[in-house]
Amino acid sequence: MLFADHRARARIAAHLKTLALAAAALAGALAYPLLVHASVQAGSAAPDFVLKATDGKNLRLSEYRGDVVVLAFWASWCGPCRAALTQLNELAPSAGAAAPVVLGVNLEGDAARASAVSKSLGLRYPTLVDSGQVVGRLYDVEHLPLTLVVDRDGVVRDAWSKAPPPREELSRRLQEIGP
Repeated sequence: MLFADHRARARIAAHLKTLALAAAALAGALAYPLLVHASVQAGSAAPDFVLKATDGKNLRLSEYRGDVVVLAFWASWCGPCRAALTQLNELAPSAGAAAPVVLGVNLEGDAARASAVSKSLGLRYPTLVDSGQVVGRLYDVEHLPLTLVVDRDGVVRDAWSKAPPPREELSRRLQEIGP
């Protein structure tokens, strides 16, 4: 009988070790994005991501390599975000003129609400939905709105937080990067 009790205890100990390893692996996987990202600032590489747009298409930031990209992080409850989003509509290309690619990134995760706000503001650029706020954490979004200008090489050139970027400053910075 003692031999059977010993085997049962050994089996339980093995199961507990397996569970502990699985829990450690899961914790590591969940903490990985928080540990490896650095605050995205001017001069740093823009981390690549894939998000679903409100029209159902998956868009990847790296697909726009070679283009100037303006990323606008926002939420529907943020008043200054709405002003920033509306201002970025002015960057839409006119006939024959080069313009940056504008991508709005909604951090609330509610595609229906993001689509409704996008339509109500008349946005002419894609609205992406960050349902798990993975991209928001990757970009270290602490304050909204956050507007980033990413150059053709995928490097963040400018960042504005807590308010829309000043129109003249944004225009000047985009002209410096070039068409």
